[in-house]
Amino acid sequence: MPTLKQLSIAIGLLTSDHAAVPEQDGWKNYVWRVQPAQQCLTVENGYCDVVQDRWDWKRPQYYSFAFRSNPADNSVMSRITLRNEDPDDDDQVCFVASFLDAQGQEIGIFFANWRALPGRTYTREAPIWLSTDVRKIATVAVGSKQCDVKAMADAANFYRIRLAHNQR
Repeated sequence: MPTLKQLSIAIGLLTSDHAAVPEQDGWKNYVWRVQPAQQCLTVENGYCDVVQDRWDWKRPQYYSFAFRSNPADNSVMSRITLRNEDPDDDDQVCFVASFLDAQGQEIGIFFANWRALPGRTYTREAPIWLSTDVRKIATVAVGSKQCDVKAMADAANFYRIRLAHNQR
Protein backbone atom coordinates (compact mmCIF):
# COMPACT_ATOMS: atom_id res chain seq x y z
CA MET A 1 0.00 0.00 0.00
CA PRO A 2 1.50 3.38 -0.97
CA THR A 3 2.08 6.01 1.70
CA LEU A 4 0.32 9.37 1.60
CA LYS A 5 3.60 10.98 0.52
CA GLN A 6 4.02 8.51 -2.36
CA LEU A 7 0.42 9.10 -3.40
CA SER A 8 0.92 12.87 -3.23
CA ILE A 9 4.01 12.67 -5.45
CA ALA A 10 2.21 10.44 -7.95
CA ILE A 11 -0.78 12.79 -8.23
CA GLY A 12 1.49 15.80 -8.62
CA LEU A 13 3.54 14.14 -11.33
CA LEU A 14 0.39 13.13 -13.22
CA THR A 15 -0.71 16.78 -13.37
CA SER A 16 2.76 18.06 -14.29
CA ASP A 17 3.48 19.81 -17.58
CA HIS A 18 6.04 18.12 -19.80
CA ALA A 19 9.42 19.78 -19.24
CA ALA A 20 11.98 18.03 -21.45
CA VAL A 21 15.15 19.94 -20.52
CA PRO A 22 14.67 19.99 -16.72
CA GLU A 23 13.68 16.33 -16.71
CA GLN A 24 16.82 15.49 -18.71
CA ASP A 25 18.86 17.58 -16.28
CA GLY A 26 18.05 15.10 -13.52
CA TRP A 27 15.48 16.91 -11.38
CA LYS A 28 13.51 14.16 -9.61
CA ASN A 29 9.88 14.28 -8.39
CA TYR A 30 9.26 17.91 -9.37
CA VAL A 31 5.86 19.05 -10.60
CA TRP A 32 6.48 21.31 -13.61
CA ARG A 33 4.63 24.29 -14.97
CA VAL A 34 5.92 25.47 -18.35
CA GLN A 35 4.98 28.95 -19.54
CA PRO A 36 5.96 31.22 -22.43
CA ALA A 37 8.02 34.15 -21.19
CA GLN A 38 8.68 36.45 -24.15
CA GLN A 39 6.11 38.94 -22.86
CA CYS A 40 8.08 39.10 -19.61
CA LEU A 41 11.14 40.61 -21.29
CA THR A 42 9.39 43.93 -21.93
CA VAL A 43 7.94 44.48 -18.46
CA GLU A 44 9.47 47.70 -17.18
CA ASN A 45 10.18 48.26 -13.50
CA GLY A 46 8.15 45.28 -12.41
CA TYR A 47 7.86 41.53 -12.25
CA CYS A 48 6.14 39.29 -14.71
CA ASP A 49 4.05 36.62 -12.99
CA VAL A 50 4.73 33.28 -14.65
CA VAL A 51 3.28 30.55 -12.41
CA GLN A 52 0.81 30.33 -9.52
CA ASP A 53 0.23 26.85 -8.17
CA ARG A 54 0.25 24.60 -5.09
CA TRP A 55 3.26 22.80 -3.77
CA ASP A 56 1.01 20.37 -1.87
CA TRP A 57 -2.21 19.25 -3.53
CA LYS A 58 -3.83 18.10 -0.27
CA ARG A 59 -3.36 21.32 1.74
CA PRO A 60 -3.93 25.05 1.15
CA GLN A 61 -0.26 25.74 0.37
CA TYR A 62 0.54 27.92 -2.64
CA TYR A 63 3.45 29.52 -4.41
CA SER A 64 3.91 32.03 -7.16
CA PHE A 65 6.96 32.54 -9.33
CA ALA A 66 7.74 35.80 -11.09
CA PHE A 67 10.83 37.31 -12.62
CA ARG A 68 12.15 40.44 -14.24
CA SER A 69 15.04 40.66 -16.62
CA ASN A 70 17.62 43.39 -16.87
CA PRO A 71 19.45 43.44 -20.21
CA ALA A 72 21.82 46.15 -18.95
CA ASP A 73 23.63 43.73 -16.63
CA ASN A 74 22.28 40.51 -18.19
CA SER A 75 20.52 39.49 -14.99
CA VAL A 76 17.26 37.90 -13.95
CA MET A 77 15.69 38.64 -10.59
CA SER A 78 13.50 35.73 -9.51
CA ARG A 79 10.74 36.25 -6.96
CA ILE A 80 8.91 33.47 -5.15
CA THR A 81 6.00 33.96 -2.79
CA LEU A 82 5.12 31.08 -0.46
CA ARG A 83 1.61 31.27 1.02
CA ASN A 84 1.01 28.57 3.60
CA GLU A 85 -2.63 28.79 4.70
CA ASP A 86 -2.40 25.60 6.75
CA PRO A 87 -2.08 26.68 10.40
CA ASP A 88 -0.58 23.35 11.49
CA ASP A 89 1.77 22.22 8.70
CA ASP A 90 5.19 23.51 7.75
CA ASP A 91 7.17 22.33 4.75
CA GLN A 92 10.57 22.59 3.20
CA VAL A 93 9.93 23.47 -0.46
CA CYS A 94 12.36 23.24 -3.37
CA PHE A 95 11.94 25.27 -6.55
CA VAL A 96 13.69 25.14 -9.90
CA ALA A 97 13.25 27.63 -12.72
CA SER A 98 14.78 26.65 -16.04
CA PHE A 99 15.03 29.54 -18.51
CA LEU A 100 14.89 28.29 -22.11
CA ASP A 101 15.57 29.99 -25.45
CA ALA A 102 13.37 29.73 -28.56
CA GLN A 103 15.10 26.46 -29.55
CA GLY A 104 14.30 24.92 -26.16
CA GLN A 105 17.91 25.07 -24.95
CA GLU A 106 18.45 25.95 -21.31
CA ILE A 107 20.28 29.27 -20.92
CA GLY A 108 19.80 29.84 -17.18
CA ILE A 109 18.86 28.03 -13.99
CA PHE A 110 17.49 29.07 -10.59
CA PHE A 111 17.18 26.87 -7.51
CA ALA A 112 15.87 27.58 -4.02
CA ASN A 113 15.13 25.46 -0.96
CA TRP A 114 12.99 27.50 1.41
CA ARG A 115 10.95 26.83 4.54
CA ALA A 116 7.21 27.59 4.63
CA LEU A 117 6.01 28.07 8.19
CA PRO A 118 2.38 27.38 9.17
CA GLY A 119 -0.05 30.21 8.44
CA ARG A 120 2.64 32.51 7.02
CA THR A 121 3.34 34.19 3.70
CA TYR A 122 6.86 34.99 2.54
CA THR A 123 8.23 36.64 -0.55
CA ARG A 124 11.89 36.26 -1.42
CA GLU A 125 13.97 37.45 -4.34
CA ALA A 126 17.20 36.08 -5.74
CA PRO A 127 19.29 37.27 -8.69
CA ILE A 128 21.10 35.26 -11.33
CA TRP A 129 23.45 36.52 -14.02
CA LEU A 130 23.34 34.70 -17.32
CA SER A 131 26.22 34.14 -19.72
CA THR A 132 23.68 34.32 -22.58
CA ASP A 133 21.65 37.42 -23.43
CA VAL A 134 18.54 37.56 -21.20
CA ARG A 135 16.52 38.77 -24.20
CA LYS A 136 16.76 35.23 -25.56
CA ILE A 137 14.51 33.83 -22.81
CA ALA A 138 11.43 32.39 -24.51
CA THR A 139 10.06 29.88 -21.98
CA VAL A 140 10.32 29.26 -18.25
CA ALA A 141 9.80 25.80 -16.73
CA VAL A 142 9.12 26.08 -12.98
CA GLY A 143 9.31 22.96 -10.84
CA SER A 144 8.29 22.55 -7.21
CA LYS A 145 8.32 19.78 -4.63
CA GLN A 146 8.48 19.20 -0.90
CA CYS A 147 12.05 18.36 0.01
CA ASP A 148 14.30 17.91 3.01
CA VAL A 149 16.29 20.68 4.67
CA LYS A 150 19.55 19.89 2.91
CA ALA A 151 18.25 18.57 -0.44
CA MET A 152 21.86 17.77 -1.21
CA ALA A 153 21.22 15.96 -4.50
CA ASP A 154 19.12 18.87 -5.79
CA ALA A 155 21.67 21.46 -4.66
CA ALA A 156 24.50 19.49 -6.32
CA ASN A 157 22.43 19.23 -9.49
CA PHE A 158 21.91 23.01 -9.49
CA TYR A 159 25.62 23.76 -9.01
CA ARG A 160 26.56 21.32 -11.78
CA ILE A 161 24.11 22.93 -14.24
CA ARG A 162 24.99 26.46 -13.18
CA LEU A 163 28.67 25.77 -13.76
CA ALA A 164 27.94 24.25 -17.19
CA HIS A 165 26.10 27.49 -18.14
CA ASN A 166 28.92 29.64 -16.74
CA GLN A 167 26.26 31.39 -14.69
CA ARG A 168 26.90 33.56 -11.64
